[in-house]
Amino acid sequence: MEALTTDERRVTLARYADTIEALAYPAPLAVPPLPYDICARIETAHWQIPMIDQLVRGELRELTNTLNEWHGALRRWAAWLDVVASCTDEQAWNVQWEFVESIAFQCLFYPSATRDRFSFVATNALHQVRLAANDGYKDVLDHDPKKPDGKPRFLSRTERETQLARIATPLPQGGVAFMSALQALDSNDYRDLTSNFWNLASHAIAPRLTIGLTNTVVREVRPATHLVEQPDRTFKEELIPGEAASVLRVRRYTPDPDAYGVRPRRRGVREGPRLLLRVRSSARRVP
Repeated sequence: MEALTTDERRVTLARYADTIEALAYPAPLAVPPLPYDICARIETAHWQIPMIDQLVRGELRELTNTLNEWHGALRRWAAWLDVVASCTDEQAWNVQWEFVESIAFQCLFYPSATRDRFSFVATNALHQVRLAANDGYKDVLDHDPKKPDGKPRFLSRTERETQLARIATPLPQGGVAFMSALQALDSNDYRDLTSNFWNLASHAIAPRLTIGLTNTVVREVRPATHLVEQPDRTFKEELIPGEAASVLRVRRYTPDPDAYGVRPRRRGVREGPRLLLRVRSSARRVP
C-alpha cells in the first residue's frame, strides 16, 4: 500500500465533495441535524436549586452535539464508500487507508460513548426533577464522595444504569421504555456484529476494518480434558470436573465487510478453520 499522489488526492477529494452534496442517503441519515433547546420545559420548571436550568440545558446541548457529530460522521462515511466504489482496487485500498478508516473508527466508538453520555445526562436531569417534585427525596447519588473531602467514585456502566433505573422509577412505566432504548445502544448484538471493535480497540488489539490478520495466536481458557481409555482400547476425550486449562489457538480473521461498511476491493485472506493447537497447556483447579 502506497500513499496517494498529490494529483490522486485532489481528484479523490473533488469526487468526495461532489458525492457528499448529491448522494441520496438512507433514511436515518437523510434527516437534518437535531436543533438545540428541544425541551422548552427546562425554562419554565420550578427547580429546587438556582442555576439547575443551566446545568440541564447545557448537558442536553452537549448530548445534542454528540448525536449530531455521530450523524455527520455517518454521512461522511456513506459518501466515502460511494467514492471508494468507483475506484480501482489499488486506489480503493489507498483511499480507505487515508480517508475512510479514521471515520469508521470514530463511528464504531459512538454507540458506546453515546450510551454513557445519555446515562450521565439523564441521571443528572431526573435527579433534579425528583428533588423538585418530592421533598423527601435526598440529594445523594451513588458516585458522590463517601467523605466530605473525598473524591467522586467512578461507577461501572452497570452501576450507572442501575442508579438511573432507580431514579426513573416514578416515571410512567418506571422509565422502562427509556431504559430499553438506552440499552439498545452498544448492545450485545451490536458488539457481536462489529466483533467487539470498540472494546478491543480501547483495551487490546482491534480487528482490521477491511482485510488483515490480528491476534493470529490467542490464549484461551477452557474446561480441562484428558484422554480416557475405553473398553474397546480406544481413547475418548473427557472433561476433568472442576479444572480448567489454558491453550493457545492459531486463527485467521477477516471481519464481515457488511458489518463495517468498508467493503474489501481486492482478494484477501479468507477465514480459515478455528484450529485449536495445544501448544501450551496448563491445568488448574477452579476455585
